[in-house]
Amino acid sequence: MPHLNYIDTIHNSIDLSRYPFAAEYQTPPCIAFVGRMAPEIGPQFAIAIAQHAGLPLKMAGKIAPSEQDFFDQQIKPHIDGQHIQYLGEVNHAQKADLLAKAAVAVFPIIWDEPFGLAMLESMACGTPVIAMNCGPVPDIIADGKSGFICSTISEFVHKIPAALQLNRADCRQHVESLFHPTHRVSQYEQTYRQVIRQVLSSQNNLHTFQRQQS
Repeated sequence: MPHLNYIDTIHNSIDLSRYPFAAEYQTPPCIAFVGRMAPEIGPQFAIAIAQHAGLPLKMAGKIAPSEQDFFDQQIKPHIDGQHIQYLGEVNHAQKADLLAKAAVAVFPIIWDEPFGLAMLESMACGTPVIAMNCGPVPDIIADGKSGFICSTISEFVHKIPAALQLNRADCRQHVESLFHPTHRVSQYEQTYRQVIRQVLSSQNNLHTFQRQQS
């Protein structure tokens, strides 16, 4: 929306105390996918990535009524309960446990999503994220440190071995340093000050103009 009076972009933050840090992933390693079972979110790509990488995949997320046909046709046939698992719409504790135990999380979106909270949640647990270069992804992932940013699905597969070697403490630290609530509060305050300065400046200019006209 280029017509809006854009001031700043302020991303979400999360309460890190609600996300347990796991210094090591559970063995044997598995891939995690958390998100709606919708074409633009990419569960179908997560399945393809897991199949090509030879790693099991655990998926969790909501199925909206409008997306049931997509799930039945493109996702359900691949679910075998072993290599490809669908855990349903999990609660917070179950989601955090899934992400903390995973070796890597994938976020293969194909649309400019406003934000991807699941990426923050995964990195907060220490699990690196491999994501498609769409929407806010470059602002959320530290490429090569807390995960990898890809442009194709084949890149996801090639980046998995490198992701398994990333320092999980760095993933947590990345979220703590950039997405902690305290950091967000400071950013909001700074933006509000900027808006106030602009408003006051506009008012002063208006008063000056009115005096000149009178």
